[in-house]
Amino acid sequence: MACKPPIYNGEVDPIICQRWISDVEGVFERTHCDVGDFVAYGTGQLRGQAKDWWDNKKKEIGAEAARVMTWDEFKVPFLKHHSPKAVINRIKEEFIQLRQKGETIDKITGIFMDKLRFCDELFMTPSKYETLTEIINTAREQEIELKKQVERGERRAQDVNPSPTKKARTAESGKKADAKSGSPSCKVCGKGHKGECRFKDKPCPICSKTGHTASLCPGKVSVCCKCYQPGHKKSECPDLVGRRDVKESPAEAPKAKALLPTYCG
Repeated sequence: MACKPPIYNGEVDPIICQRWISDVEGVFERTHCDVGDFVAYGTGQLRGQAKDWWDNKKKEIGAEAARVMTWDEFKVPFLKHHSPKAVINRIKEEFIQLRQKGETIDKITGIFMDKLRFCDELFMTPSKYETLTEIINTAREQEIELKKQVERGERRAQDVNPSPTKKARTAESGKKADAKSGSPSCKVCGKGHKGECRFKDKPCPICSKTGHTASLCPGKVSVCCKCYQPGHKKSECPDLVGRRDVKESPAEAPKAKALLPTYCG
């Protein structure tokens, strides 16, 4: 406990969940914790919904099975519940579509690294840089130089960090240009272009098959941004629908009282 192992509150978020696993395992290693005590000490750091999940799991498998459970055996149901595949697929799709939209290099790098751990099967295009660190440091240097140019009046600020709205308009203009050029929409990437599609032989990060991109993947699952559960959108989330029903109920309350006078009092 002197090493301050992290607390986990049960967020259904693969990034937070797997970071907690990594941090706790680091504490086990530094303290030379006995392997047989991993589950006991690890689950002792669960709070809120995470502890509720573990308490329910112990009832489900029995106290003795929970006592002899290994750390690897614990991680299987733990990750299945708190790091569901549907949410990981959404992270992979966000990683592929990740673009800098006014964020600083450090900010976009943090987002990139968080999502990168779930995209091991993806590959980087060869370039003159040998490591990711070289690319990031070069981008930082360019960012600093661009800011200096703004301070000297050699460049406008919006050229350095263009707004998302401006980029969106540019993308929309590109789509209109494709439509005017008469190029049909590609069945692989969905964009209008001539010649063979360069994504044709690249595997989809969601289903690992070729012939389509992640945005057009037939195995793509809708994930709610409210509860992070698959199968519905935020506008259809049961949590929000329940709240709307509660808000509407006061208007119906007078009618209920009028219909059931003998049951009141």
